Amino acid sequence: MSREFFNQVDDEVRGMVRSGLPDPHSYRTGRLIKLWYGDPAVHFEAQLLGAKWADSDDPCLEVGLHLEASSARSNDEILDRLLSSSQEWSAELPKARWGRAIGPRAATWRRVSETVPVPGWDEDFANEVAGRLAAYVSALSGPLVMLPGETGVYR
Repeated sequence: MSREFFNQVDDEVRGMVRSGLPDPHSYRTGRLIKLWYGDPAVHFEAQLLGAKWADSDDPCLEVGLHLEASSARSNDEILDRLLSSSQEWSAELPKARWGRAIGPRAATWRRVSETVPVPGWDEDFANEVAGRLAAYVSALSGPLVMLPGETGVYR
């Protein structure tokens, strides 16, 4: 795993996301990539899960949408809105799970995501991760469209 892996995911996901969205902001490290279009607290992410938070002893990534506002209520409101439109996106994201975040801030943060086993840190796997992340962006960005003229406010 390396920063180059997540750089490749970033490059590829931008070419896979449906047209009509602006270029996302991004942040990458050697353990994750975050993409967002308005409020950075509402972002799409692929991250290596630490052994404490993973479902197995083998390395895995969590891929999906993270709702990381400081208020659990704000995160719950966005999650509830997404779930009310789940008939529009659930077929595109059959492995998606939602609810509290994975990790130490689960009491406040929320997610719509899946875990993906890591077969190796090669270009093929980076392409697979980019495809999964692009599926989340394409499926969930519609319900997250920002209100005109309001920065960081989602409807």
